[in-house]
Amino acid sequence: MYLVVIHVPIYLRDNECLIATDWKRSLFLLRDSFGGRFGRIQVLAPSLDARVTPADQPLEPLAKHDEIDLFPSFRYDTRARDFWREHVHTWNRQVNELVPRASVVHAGFCDVYRPLMFIGFMAGMRAGKTTVFVQDTDHVLQQRELNAHAPWRKRVQSRAYSELFERSVRYGVSHASLSLLKGRALHARYGRYAKNAKNFHDTSYLSGEIVPLARVEQRCAELVSRQRPVRLVYCGRLTARKGLDESIDALMRARAQGAAVTLDIIGDGAERAALERQAQHLGAGSAITFHGMRRYGADLIADLASYDALFFTPTAEDTPRMIFDGYAAGLPLLGYGIDYVRERVQEDGAARAVTAGDPAAAAALLCQLDRDRESLVSLALRAHEAARYHAADAWYRRRAEWTYEAAGHVPA
Repeated sequence: MYLVVIHVPIYLRDNECLIATDWKRSLFLLRDSFGGRFGRIQVLAPSLDARVTPADQPLEPLAKHDEIDLFPSFRYDTRARDFWREHVHTWNRQVNELVPRASVVHAGFCDVYRPLMFIGFMAGMRAGKTTVFVQDTDHVLQQRELNAHAPWRKRVQSRAYSELFERSVRYGVSHASLSLLKGRALHARYGRYAKNAKNFHDTSYLSGEIVPLARVEQRCAELVSRQRPVRLVYCGRLTARKGLDESIDALMRARAQGAAVTLDIIGDGAERAALERQAQHLGAGSAITFHGMRRYGADLIADLASYDALFFTPTAEDTPRMIFDGYAAGLPLLGYGIDYVRERVQEDGAARAVTAGDPAAAAALLCQLDRDRESLVSLALRAHEAARYHAADAWYRRRAEWTYEAAGHVPA
C-alpha cells in the first residue's frame, strides 16, 4: 500500500471519519494516478472533533469503495509539550505498525515542535521503503517575512526555528527516493542537497474543468468595451497572512483615483468580520462583496470565469492553489510580488506583480490595467493557455511516473 503520514487532521464525528474537501480531492487524484499499482492509499494523521470545525473547512466522509483508509491518532490541537510527554508513543506505535506493510512512504517536514511527518519519513527510510518527501511552501522564507518587524525575542526564536527546519528538510531531501518541491524558492534552498528532486505544483482542478476558451474570449470582449468595471476576485481562506486588508486598501485607493474596479471575496475565516468592518469603514458599498465559503469543484471554477483577474496581496511567501484555479477560469494573477508570484510572472506570463507590502503600488497597477484593458486580455489568454499544463491530472500523471521510477516499478 501507499502510506501517507501527514499533519492534516482527520475529523471525528461519533464513529465516522471525515476529511476536508480539498484534501479528499487530492487523495482521489493520488489514488487514480496510480491505478491501484501500489495498492490502497492509507493515511495516518492526528485527529480533531468535527463538531468544532472552522467555518471555512467543509468536511466529507470516505466510502469503503474509495480504497482509501484513514487512521486517526491523538488530537491535533494538543500542545507540543503534551505531545512529547504523552502522545509521541502513540504516534510512533502507529507509524511502526503501518510502515512495514507499505510499498511507499509519503511524508515531509511540517513542524519543528511536533515533527509528525518527519517521524514517518525516518521510519520509512530505516525500513528501506521507497520514500516520497514533499514540501509545498518555503517556510523559512515565510517565517522571515512574517516576523520581519516582530519584537527581537520573536525574531531570535524564529531564526532558531528556521535553522532547525532547514536542516531537517536538507536531511530529508538528501535521503528521500523522490523529493517533490513546489516552486523555485524551495528548489533554490534545497535542490542542491536533494538526491532526486522534482518540481511539483499541487493543483486541484482537472483538465475537463477548464472553462472553454470561447467563454474567456467573450468575457474579454465585454471587458474591452468598457461597459462595466474590472471585476477582481479572491477565493480562499480569510486569514491574516493572506493580506486581504491590504487588498481592500489598494482597491479603495484605486477607486479614489478614478479606476472602475470591484472586488469579490469568496471564502471564510477568522479575519472575515474585521475585513467586513474595514470595507464598511472605507465606504466600499457594492464595490466589495463578501460571498462566504463555496464548495470546491467545477461549478466554482465556472463561476470564477465571470471575473477578470485574481487579486492577491499576501504578507509573506505563499503558494496557493487558488492561482491555478484562476488559470482554469482564464484569470490572470495581480498583486504582491512574493517569490511564488514572481515565478508565475516569469514562467507562465500570466501575472503582474508590484512590491509586496505596498498598497499604493497595487492601486497604481489596478489603475493602469483599468486604462489599458487590452493588456489584461493578453494576460487572461496566457492564463488560460497555462491552465492545461498545470491541471491536476497532468501533474499527478507526472508525479506517478516519477514515483514508479523511484520505486523501480514499471507501470503496466
